[in-house]
Amino acid sequence: MSETKRCARCGTAFGCGRQDPHCWCSELPPLPASALDGATDCYCPACLAALAERHAEPAPASRETPRDA
Repeated sequence: MSETKRCARCGTAFGCGRQDPHCWCSELPPLPASALDGATDCYCPACLAALAERHAEPAPASRETPRDA
């Protein structure tokens, strides 16, 4: 069962499922410790998703070459 927590970033109440077999946050990519801004507790889904997006690795550049005409 989810525990109600307050987001360490924005203060929004949300369900933390760390005790559940499958938590919503496991769907997001892992973050580097530096992304957590010294927080000591959980982030809500919106804040964690925003942090994950901001720290996502850029997609590799396309290596397609123009075709000779």
